[in-house]
Amino acid sequence: MLNVQTVGSVNVIKVRSALQDECLANARKTVQDCLDKRRFWLILNLHDCPLINSQGLEFIVDSQQDCLARGGRLVVAEPQPLTSEILGVTGIDEQVAVYRDMRGALSDFAR
Repeated sequence: MLNVQTVGSVNVIKVRSALQDECLANARKTVQDCLDKRRFWLILNLHDCPLINSQGLEFIVDSQQDCLARGGRLVVAEPQPLTSEILGVTGIDEQVAVYRDMRGALSDFAR
């Protein structure tokens, strides 16, 4: 359901199913594990995530706030078209940076 990869000082969390139910619980645990390890720069890669519900949206905002509180941040990369539209309609893309590709997401941390 999830895969975590470290790229320099950034942890990339790749979601491999719908961000709901068990996958969402695992994603919350994974983000908390990263924060516990003092890994505050996170990319949530949604390339293989076909669906996100309201709890998934709340998770993204909460995770961003948790990262910001520790001097880091979370960005979203490669959302599916429907997910990208949902992020825009709900205004979450104004709170959390959303990138069409990993290169853009990684470059956000190089600033």
